[in-house]
Amino acid sequence: MISSLLAWLVPAILLFWCVGAYNRLVRLRAEVKSAFANVEVELLRHIQLAQDLPRDDDDLARFTGPRPLWTPVHAATAQLTSSLASARARPLDPQGIAALQSAGQVLGMAWERAEREDAHDLAGSRLPESVSASRAQVVLQVQAAAQQFNAAVNRYNQAIAQFPAVLLAWVFGFKAGGTL
Repeated sequence: MISSLLAWLVPAILLFWCVGAYNRLVRLRAEVKSAFANVEVELLRHIQLAQDLPRDDDDLARFTGPRPLWTPVHAATAQLTSSLASARARPLDPQGIAALQSAGQVLGMAWERAEREDAHDLAGSRLPESVSASRAQVVLQVQAAAQQFNAAVNRYNQAIAQFPAVLLAWVFGFKAGGTL
Protein backbone atom coordinates (compact mmCIF):
# COMPACT_ATOMS: atom_id res chain seq x y z
CA MET A 1 0.00 0.00 0.00
CA ILE A 2 2.72 2.49 0.97
CA SER A 3 4.85 1.52 -2.01
CA SER A 4 1.96 2.14 -4.44
CA LEU A 5 1.30 5.49 -2.77
CA LEU A 6 4.97 6.43 -3.22
CA ALA A 7 4.82 5.18 -6.80
CA TRP A 8 2.13 7.81 -7.48
CA LEU A 9 3.33 10.53 -5.14
CA VAL A 10 6.90 10.84 -6.44
CA PRO A 11 5.90 11.28 -10.12
CA ALA A 12 3.14 13.71 -9.12
CA ILE A 13 5.58 15.85 -7.13
CA LEU A 14 8.08 15.72 -9.98
CA LEU A 15 5.41 16.71 -12.50
CA PHE A 16 4.23 19.67 -10.41
CA TRP A 17 7.80 20.79 -9.86
CA CYS A 18 8.48 20.62 -13.61
CA VAL A 19 5.37 22.64 -14.41
CA GLY A 20 6.30 25.26 -11.81
CA ALA A 21 9.90 25.51 -12.99
CA TYR A 22 8.81 25.75 -16.63
CA ASN A 23 6.33 28.52 -15.77
CA ARG A 24 9.10 30.40 -13.94
CA LEU A 25 11.36 30.21 -17.00
CA VAL A 26 8.55 31.41 -19.25
CA ARG A 27 7.77 34.29 -16.86
CA LEU A 28 11.43 35.35 -16.77
CA ARG A 29 11.63 35.20 -20.57
CA ALA A 30 8.50 37.40 -20.76
CA GLU A 31 10.15 39.89 -18.37
CA VAL A 32 13.14 40.08 -20.70
CA LYS A 33 10.86 40.76 -23.68
CA SER A 34 9.01 43.43 -21.72
CA ALA A 35 12.27 45.09 -20.68
CA PHE A 36 13.43 45.00 -24.31
CA ALA A 37 10.21 46.76 -25.35
CA ASN A 38 11.22 49.63 -23.04
CA VAL A 39 14.69 49.72 -24.60
CA GLU A 40 13.09 49.77 -28.03
CA VAL A 41 10.88 52.75 -27.14
CA GLU A 42 13.88 54.74 -25.95
CA LEU A 43 16.00 53.77 -28.95
CA LEU A 44 13.19 54.82 -31.28
CA ARG A 45 13.19 58.22 -29.57
CA HIS A 46 16.96 58.43 -30.16
CA ILE A 47 16.49 57.42 -33.79
CA GLN A 48 13.75 60.04 -34.26
CA LEU A 49 15.98 62.73 -32.79
CA ALA A 50 18.76 61.79 -35.22
CA GLN A 51 16.34 61.69 -38.15
CA ASP A 52 15.27 65.25 -37.32
CA LEU A 53 18.77 66.48 -38.17
CA PRO A 54 19.14 68.35 -41.48
CA ARG A 55 19.07 66.38 -44.70
CA ASP A 56 18.82 69.09 -47.35
CA ASP A 57 20.11 72.63 -47.93
CA ASP A 58 16.84 74.30 -46.89
CA ASP A 59 16.96 72.56 -43.53
CA LEU A 60 20.62 73.44 -42.92
CA ALA A 61 19.77 76.96 -41.81
CA ARG A 62 18.74 75.60 -38.40
CA PHE A 63 22.25 74.29 -37.66
CA THR A 64 25.76 75.70 -37.72
CA GLY A 65 27.53 72.73 -39.31
CA PRO A 66 27.69 71.68 -42.93
CA ARG A 67 25.54 68.79 -44.04
CA PRO A 68 28.35 66.24 -44.58
CA LEU A 69 28.93 66.21 -40.82
CA TRP A 70 25.40 64.91 -40.29
CA THR A 71 25.61 62.24 -42.97
CA PRO A 72 27.41 59.75 -40.64
CA VAL A 73 24.69 60.32 -38.03
CA HIS A 74 22.03 59.45 -40.58
CA ALA A 75 23.98 56.36 -41.71
CA ALA A 76 24.48 55.22 -38.11
CA THR A 77 20.78 55.78 -37.48
CA ALA A 78 19.95 53.50 -40.40
CA GLN A 79 22.29 50.86 -38.99
CA LEU A 80 20.69 51.16 -35.53
CA THR A 81 17.22 50.91 -37.05
CA SER A 82 18.19 47.71 -38.88
CA SER A 83 19.81 46.20 -35.78
CA LEU A 84 16.79 47.13 -33.67
CA ALA A 85 14.43 45.41 -36.10
CA SER A 86 16.57 42.28 -35.95
CA ALA A 87 16.82 42.31 -32.15
CA ARG A 88 13.09 42.98 -31.78
CA ALA A 89 12.31 39.57 -33.25
CA ARG A 90 14.70 37.76 -30.87
CA PRO A 91 15.61 39.89 -27.84
CA LEU A 92 17.47 36.99 -26.20
CA ASP A 93 19.76 36.33 -29.18
CA PRO A 94 23.28 37.28 -28.03
CA GLN A 95 24.49 38.07 -31.57
CA GLY A 96 21.50 40.32 -32.28
CA ILE A 97 21.94 42.16 -29.00
CA ALA A 98 25.68 42.54 -29.65
CA ALA A 99 24.90 44.01 -33.09
CA LEU A 100 22.39 46.39 -31.50
CA GLN A 101 24.95 47.46 -28.91
CA SER A 102 27.57 48.05 -31.62
CA ALA A 103 25.12 50.06 -33.70
CA GLY A 104 24.30 52.19 -30.66
CA GLN A 105 27.99 52.86 -30.07
CA VAL A 106 28.48 53.81 -33.72
CA LEU A 107 25.58 56.26 -33.48
CA GLY A 108 27.04 57.74 -30.30
CA MET A 109 30.42 58.23 -31.98
CA ALA A 110 28.76 59.79 -35.04
CA TRP A 111 26.89 62.26 -32.80
CA GLU A 112 30.10 63.14 -30.96
CA ARG A 113 32.00 63.64 -34.20
CA ALA A 114 29.25 65.75 -35.75
CA GLU A 115 29.02 67.96 -32.67
CA ARG A 116 32.74 68.56 -32.32
CA GLU A 117 34.44 68.13 -35.69
CA ASP A 118 35.82 71.17 -37.42
CA ALA A 119 34.43 73.62 -34.86
CA HIS A 120 35.74 76.93 -36.20
CA ASP A 121 33.26 78.86 -34.11
CA LEU A 122 34.31 78.78 -30.49
CA ALA A 123 30.98 80.24 -29.42
CA GLY A 124 29.47 76.87 -28.65
CA SER A 125 28.11 73.60 -29.86
CA ARG A 126 27.07 72.94 -33.44
CA LEU A 127 23.65 71.89 -32.18
CA PRO A 128 21.06 74.19 -30.69
CA GLU A 129 20.74 73.79 -26.91
CA SER A 130 17.29 72.23 -27.27
CA VAL A 131 18.65 69.42 -29.47
CA SER A 132 21.67 68.86 -27.21
CA ALA A 133 19.45 68.73 -24.12
CA SER A 134 17.01 66.37 -25.81
CA ARG A 135 19.85 64.10 -26.88
CA ALA A 136 21.32 64.04 -23.37
CA GLN A 137 17.94 63.13 -21.91
CA VAL A 138 17.33 60.41 -24.50
CA VAL A 139 20.79 58.92 -23.91
CA LEU A 140 20.15 58.76 -20.16
CA GLN A 141 16.78 57.10 -20.70
CA VAL A 142 18.28 54.58 -23.12
CA GLN A 143 20.93 53.75 -20.51
CA ALA A 144 18.30 53.31 -17.78
CA ALA A 145 16.18 51.04 -19.98
CA ALA A 146 19.30 49.05 -20.94
CA GLN A 147 20.13 48.53 -17.26
CA GLN A 148 16.64 47.17 -16.63
CA PHE A 149 16.96 44.90 -19.65
CA ASN A 150 20.37 43.65 -18.49
CA ALA A 151 19.01 42.91 -15.02
CA ALA A 152 16.12 40.92 -16.50
CA VAL A 153 18.49 38.99 -18.79
CA ASN A 154 20.82 38.22 -15.88
CA ARG A 155 17.90 36.85 -13.79
CA TYR A 156 16.81 34.73 -16.76
CA ASN A 157 20.35 33.46 -17.42
CA GLN A 158 20.80 32.56 -13.76
CA ALA A 159 17.49 30.68 -13.71
CA ILE A 160 18.29 28.54 -16.74
CA ALA A 161 21.74 27.73 -15.35
CA GLN A 162 20.47 26.40 -12.00
CA PHE A 163 20.17 22.70 -11.48
CA PRO A 164 17.69 21.06 -12.07
CA ALA A 165 16.02 23.85 -14.09
CA VAL A 166 18.94 23.54 -16.49
CA LEU A 167 17.46 20.20 -17.55
CA LEU A 168 14.13 21.82 -18.42
CA ALA A 169 15.95 24.63 -20.23
CA TRP A 170 17.79 22.05 -22.30
CA VAL A 171 14.62 20.04 -23.07
CA PHE A 172 12.54 23.08 -24.02
CA GLY A 173 15.29 25.03 -25.79
CA PHE A 174 15.75 27.95 -23.41
CA LYS A 175 19.07 29.58 -24.32
CA ALA A 176 21.08 32.21 -22.46
CA GLY A 177 20.56 35.77 -23.59
CA GLY A 178 22.98 38.60 -24.25
CA THR A 179 23.11 41.91 -22.43
CA LEU A 180 23.48 45.44 -23.74
